[in-house]
Parts: sequence; structure tokens; C-alpha cells
Amino acid sequence: MKFLILLFIALPTLSLSQTTYSLNNTISGISSQTPRGTNTLLNFSGQNSLSTRGVSLDLLTNWQVAWSPLLAQNELIQSVNLGYRRPGWDLFTTYQYNHSLLRKIESDNWLGVGGGVKREWTGGKLSLSYATIYQTTNYSILPDRNLFRHSLRGRVKFDKKIFSINSEYFFQPSFQDFEDHIVFGTTKVTFFQDRPLGLTLQNTLNYRSKDSFKTLQNTTLGISYKFNRVKN
Repeated sequence: MKFLILLFIALPTLSLSQTTYSLNNTISGISSQTPRGTNTLLNFSGQNSLSTRGVSLDLLTNWQVAWSPLLAQNELIQSVNLGYRRPGWDLFTTYQYNHSLLRKIESDNWLGVGGGVKREWTGGKLSLSYATIYQTTNYSILPDRNLFRHSLRGRVKFDKKIFSINSEYFFQPSFQDFEDHIVFGTTKVTFFQDRPLGLTLQNTLNYRSKDSFKTLQNTTLGISYKFNRVKN
């Protein structure tokens, strides 16, 4: 699915009638020196969308790679959402693919349907959604897992002239066992957000209660690129 990243980066070259497309991508990282060597972490996150006449296609990506000094993390979360949006609410189907070197997950495929509500005001936006997810997880050293999950998502965004704050979190418990749950979320503070290039401070939380390595959390600093355009 990584080829979809290139598709959305190339969107400004396309000519589509009555279409709105938006790119919002951040590359950030952190490096530290330890007695064992240099620890380096890079993070790519993207929220890219294409919409026309109330139908939207969204690509959401979070990809972390770390060296310590050998490759220690290769954590990919990527979802594609196809939705129907109206003022105040939306319906959607979603497909998500996960891979984790640290947790020994070869592939983690999600398929779900859901809906949500949203409210907007001057300088801000709030949205809440719910989806039912079917999850199939293939581990390299553990038995495969198949189960249904709830997926609750909350997102809040504040826009000021100089900076913006964007926070989005998912809570995803199993239907069968509420203690088997996933929490994933990001909080981004972007400075100079009214310009195509901005400076972004980002915190990412990735928690899975049933995996041996439960919590991944990093704070990184980097550059964001934003592009919005409407074509009639």
C-alpha cells in the first residue's frame, strides 16, 4: 500500500472537475547519543484526501523507523477511507493495514464500516465517530488472531494565525474481551500553519494491551507540508 503515498503526493498534477484535494504531510525525527551508539527515529505522518460531490477518499499514514544503531523499529499504520459526507455527519467504510517489526506482526488487516458527527466553529473543529472493525493479525512467532473490534475516534483541531493544534485518538476494544484493546493517537502542534511549510512538534502513542511490547510513544520535531485546492 505504500504506493498510495506517491499517488497522493502527485495529486497537484491531476486535473479533476468539481474536486477538492488536500495534502497534509509531516516528516519529523529525533536523534540521541547513548553509550551503545546513536539512536535515530524518523516519523512520516500524512492526512491526504480527495473529495467530490460529497464522496471522499482519505489516505491516513503513520510510519516510524528507528535505528539503535541497527534497525529497531519499522512500524506502519495506513488506512484508506471511502466516505459520504454531509454537513454535520458522515458515513464511511475503512480498510487499514499495519506492520510492526518490534511486535513481530507480519500483517494486520482491518475492514470496517461506521459513521460520525462533527461540529465546526471559527478557528476550530470537533468530530466523533464509531466503527465496527473485523481484524486479522498474522504474527511471525505467535498464532494468528481473528476478532471484531469497536473503534471510537475523537478529533479536535484549533487553528490560529501562527499555530494550529490537531489531536486525534482511537480507542479500539475487542467485542469479546474489553481488556484486549488498542489505543492509537497523535497530537501535532504546527507553527506557521498558514504557510505551505511549517514547523511541527508531534507526539505519537501506539498501545496494544495484548502484545508483549505494549507501548510505543515518541515525540519528534520536523517539517510539515500542506496543500489545498478546489477545482470546478
